[in-house]
Amino acid sequence: MSKEKYGFVYIWFDRKHKRYYIGSHWGTEDDGYICSSRMMRQSYNRRKEDFRRRIIKRIYTNRKDLLIEEERWLSMIDPNKTTPRNSTIESRKNARYYNIKLGTQNHWWSDIDSSLTVGEKISAAKKGKKTGPRPEVGPAISASKKGKPLTEEHKASLRGIKKKPHTEEWKQQNSERFKQIWSDPEFRARQSESRKAAWIKRKQRINNI
Repeated sequence: MSKEKYGFVYIWFDRKHKRYYIGSHWGTEDDGYICSSRMMRQSYNRRKEDFRRRIIKRIYTNRKDLLIEEERWLSMIDPNKTTPRNSTIESRKNARYYNIKLGTQNHWWSDIDSSLTVGEKISAAKKGKKTGPRPEVGPAISASKKGKPLTEEHKASLRGIKKKPHTEEWKQQNSERFKQIWSDPEFRARQSESRKAAWIKRKQRINNI
């Protein structure tokens, strides 16, 4: 029988580098979750014996309350003591926290819609919209495809359909722009890192469901 999930704010301490990490998790304290910081997880996997975790607050209401509580603890951290993104070993000497950003707005589960399945998102998007057969629009679309002149009645039925195709000029301009962007090695590297991080988060989300 699975345990009932709840929320908690935790703090890790790395005794080798005297560095902390504050975060939150919705699950159970013994479900194997470490943290969302890739840097800290890498250090933890190399030398688990140097890390100790303490639960500083438990939240049993909902995830929104958990975010608020985590935000309160993160606000106590001196931003000058956090770890800069893409930092070097030398620049980390003064860092006292593995945390990079002092905010909870980037949690995937802070947006309730992000936890919905694709089917649920489609269903929610279609609420209040006509998705079945539309006899009043069908003849107008058919006439338009056949190249027949539209009657005033047909035109009236199509007024609710908004479609603005891209011009050839727009396609050409953006094609060149996208080629220039993707020819930049730094941009490709950032995209690669971003996708890897997103994949790791997705695997964590699936494992914690």
